Amino acid sequence: MKSRMKFPRLSTTRMMMPTEGERRTDSVGRVILLFFAVFGISQACQAVTGFALGLCVGDDPTCDLLVSLFGTAWMIAACIIWCRSREHRGFETMGIVRRHALPEYLVGLIAGAALFAAAVGICIVTGALTVTLPTATPPVGWIFLFFIGFMIQGMSEELLCRSFLMVSLSRHVSYRAAVLINAALFAGLHLLNPGIGILPLLNIFLFGVLASVLTLRRGSIWMVGALHTAWNFVQGNLFGISVSGLENGPSMFSSTPADGTLEKLLNGGSFGIEGGIAATLVLLVGILVVCMIPTRRSEIAE
Repeated sequence: MKSRMKFPRLSTTRMMMPTEGERRTDSVGRVILLFFAVFGISQACQAVTGFALGLCVGDDPTCDLLVSLFGTAWMIAACIIWCRSREHRGFETMGIVRRHALPEYLVGLIAGAALFAAAVGICIVTGALTVTLPTATPPVGWIFLFFIGFMIQGMSEELLCRSFLMVSLSRHVSYRAAVLINAALFAGLHLLNPGIGILPLLNIFLFGVLASVLTLRRGSIWMVGALHTAWNFVQGNLFGISVSGLENGPSMFSSTPADGTLEKLLNGGSFGIEGGIAATLVLLVGILVVCMIPTRRSEIAE
C-alpha cells in the first residue's frame, strides 16, 4: 500500500484575518502596482537621505554601506503608513504583535545563521570556498553596527513583501498563490543587482517562498524578519561574502571562492553563495522543513 507524505494545511492565523473596517485594494493587479509604488517611494527617500548623509561623512565605502542599510527604515515607515492610513489595517495583520516577539526573533536569528552556515559548509567540504581568519583584528564595533543595520534591512523587506504584499494578495487569491506571487516579485526586486542570473534569481525566489510559508506558519513577522537579518549578516559580516552581489562590510572571517567552473556553480561566483547550488540545496531543505511544521496553534484564528 502506497503512502503519501502530507504537509499540514496552511491554517488562517490572526495575522491573515481582515481588520474590521479594512479597505481592500480592488484587484491583484492594483496590489502589485501599489507594491512597486511603496517600494519606489521608499527607495527615493533612502537615496535622498543617503546623499545628504554622504555629504557629511565623505567618501567612505563602509559608511556608505551602513547609511544604505539604515536608510531602509524608510521602507518600514512607508509600509506601515500605507497599511494603516490607506488600507485601514491593524498592526496584527502586519504581524507586528507583542505575543512571543522575543523568543520568535531569537529562534529566527539562530535559524537564519544555521541555514547560511550550512551552505558555507557545503562549499568548504567540496573545495568551492576557503574560509580563513583575517590578518588584522576585526573591527567589532563596526560589525555590531552592521548587525543593527541588517536588523532594519531584513525587517524592511519582510514588511514590504510579506506583511504588505502577501497579506493584501491573500484578500484576492489563495495562500499558495499569494506565496508564489510575492516570492516572484521579491526576486524581481533584485534584477539590477551585480552578477544577477538565472540561478541567483531562482535562489532568491526560493528564499521568498521559505519566508512566506514561515510567516504563514508563525502568524507574525518576528521570526522571518530575524531569519532574513541573520542570513545577510552572517553572509556579509561573519564570512565576508557578497550579499546578493553587493559589497560587504568588515567581517570576522575572510572567504575566498574557488575559480573553477564547477566550484563557481556551487559558490555562486561574484554574486556570492546566494547565487550557487549550495544555497539552492539548503533553501529547498528549509522549505521542506517549514512546510512540515504545523501552524502555530496559539495564532490560529477562531
